[in-house]
Amino acid sequence: MKKLVLTTAFLLSILSVQAQEFFSDKRPVQSANEFTKKVNDISYDIDLIIKNNKEKLKQDLNEIDQKVENNQLTKAEADKLRNEKAEFYAKQIEGETKIQEDKIKVLINNKIEDNINFSTDMSAYQKQLIENKSLFIAEYVFGNSKMLFDDKSKDNYVSTNFLSSFGVGLGAKTRIGKDESSFFWKSMLDANFHFFKLQNDKTFENINGETVFIDLDSPVKKSRMFSTEIKWSNYIEYDFSKHKTDDFGNKIIKSRQSFYIGLGGFIGYNQISRGLIYDKNGEEYNERTQARFNSNPFIYGVGGYIGYQNFNIRATYNLNPVFKNSISNQNIFNIALVLELL
Repeated sequence: MKKLVLTTAFLLSILSVQAQEFFSDKRPVQSANEFTKKVNDISYDIDLIIKNNKEKLKQDLNEIDQKVENNQLTKAEADKLRNEKAEFYAKQIEGETKIQEDKIKVLINNKIEDNINFSTDMSAYQKQLIENKSLFIAEYVFGNSKMLFDDKSKDNYVSTNFLSSFGVGLGAKTRIGKDESSFFWKSMLDANFHFFKLQNDKTFENINGETVFIDLDSPVKKSRMFSTEIKWSNYIEYDFSKHKTDDFGNKIIKSRQSFYIGLGGFIGYNQISRGLIYDKNGEEYNERTQARFNSNPFIYGVGGYIGYQNFNIRATYNLNPVFKNSISNQNIFNIALVLELL
């Protein structure tokens, strides 16, 4: 019986320690503590079973010794009775502890099953922490456009309001290289609209293959130039976001959590049109004319941006002039606030 008691206590102590070590790094701390507490409670119940049966055996053995002293039992009868009592309480301990040991087995089986389910869930959860290499982007652009003349000695006939352009875009950005790379390739298809005011009652016209600014015969209320661009833009972006970790130590890999910058360029198509509101013979006329106006339909340029999370400031410059032949080269420079939705 002594061998049985020592073996049971030893196994329970090992089980309690190993269970805590095995599960504590795979489950939240509270779950591991709950499991260990239940194992310890069962171990305590087993200790009580062993202690109570040992006390009962001790009492019975004392009674047998007393009967031997009183000559109620012979030594042979007493030895036989002692062995019977020892075997009886050994079986009692074995039976009662088995019930408790079965409880521990159930706990361990449930724990292993929970751990397998948790591992499966964790794998899916870990995948969610890593951003897809390619992300769809929709952007809205609000900015200011300027018409830059290369001949500063000439009058600048064009001006703009503070908000003189807007646009929309669809595209994607793709992480370059490994999952933790900070470099991205961003490719967008953009539609941008620029609005320019013509000053001094002037408009523009294609005369003999040259785009010139002319005066109107009638009083002008509004004279406008419109540029509609369809562009394919490509940028290399560097993201300064630092990778964080969750409560389990898993790395969270997501972009646009901090500042980022991008440099690149674009190619595309440009359509020029003009708008006039003027008085003639007491009538107000509102005209919108779309024509070539000797403009360059093919456009190309450079751009760059700096941003934080979903917002960035972007600047673009058209390298080719608006018109093929004019009083001077005019190039569109735009600076805009961009809202990007990923």
